[in-house]
Parts: sequence; structure tokens; C-alpha cells
Amino acid sequence: SRLIDDPHPCAQGTMPLMNAIARPGLTPTRVPSSGRININSKRSIGPVAAHASSNDNCTSSVTFKSIAAATAVGALLTLATAGGARAAPSAFVGEYADPKHPGCLRSISGEGSVLDVTGTDGTPGCANGEKQKPWSLKGEVVKIPSKEAEILIDFSPKGGPKNLLGKLTPEGGILFPDGNTWSKKQ
Repeated sequence: SRLIDDPHPCAQGTMPLMNAIARPGLTPTRVPSSGRININSKRSIGPVAAHASSNDNCTSSVTFKSIAAATAVGALLTLATAGGARAAPSAFVGEYADPKHPGCLRSISGEGSVLDVTGTDGTPGCANGEKQKPWSLKGEVVKIPSKEAEILIDFSPKGGPKNLLGKLTPEGGILFPDGNTWSKKQ
């Protein structure tokens, strides 16, 4: 078998990807008119290349193991890139102060478009040792073209609206339709 870097007299102007010896009876054949590979043929094919050679008299064999290895490497690189590439965290992720509930927790966390919104409520706040009731909600980041991202928070588990719209303020806070603004903590 030959290595990829070996020069091949028939591969001028092509970019060989692999050349090797096939197992008997499983040698695929390149169909000259279509460029497709016939896996039932017992003839040999030319070098597997990014650009096929126009000289059909030059032939060499290729193994399925080589094709499988190249495919596996490509798949692993794709998975590594997909797994390693993470979206930037949402601008909504962070801790907030709610003037209607002073000192109470307001937190948004998670990745992607669905975020966890957690907090506590006291009567009226949480800064003076009031009894606190924790809650957990879901929020969905929505992006409308030519607008800043917005968040829809489902407050129905707390008795509020199902899809309360929150808009980012220039300071990084969240402005709600009733005028309440959660200020982002540093």
C-alpha cells in the first residue's frame, strides 16, 4: 500500500486523500461516467481524490477501512467542534435587585434560549429578616430581527401572567410592562 504523501503519476492536478489495498471481493469500482462508486464490483478504482483523475487507465485499490477511518476522523472533529463551541451566555443571565421586593433574590441562569428564573419573596421584602418564600420559573429568550433580545417569563406558578415580557435596559436591567425594573447587580 502507498501513503497519502506518495506521488502518484495519475494524480496530477488531483488531491489524493488515501490509497491502500482492498480486501479481496470487496473492491469498489469508480463508474467513469458518473464518478460514483459501485461497491459490488471486483475491479479496482483510481485514487480517492477531491478531484478525480480523468485518466481511467491509472488505477489503484482503496480499502473500506481507510474510508471508515477518514470518516471517523471527520465525525470526531465535527463532534469536538460542536461540543467545544458554546454560545455566548445570554445578556439576561445574572443576579438582579427588584425594588418591589428589596433584598429578595432575583436570579437568571442557564444556557441557550430557555433560562431558569429563581427568587424569593418576603412581605414586603427580604432585607429585614422577613420570612422568605422561594420560587422557580422558566424564561424564554426571544430574538426579533432588528430588535434587542427580550425575555418571556412564565409567572403563572406564582399567580402572575404566563408570558410577562422583559426588555433589557441600557444599564443591563430588565424592564417589565408595569414599569418595574430589575437592576442587574455587579
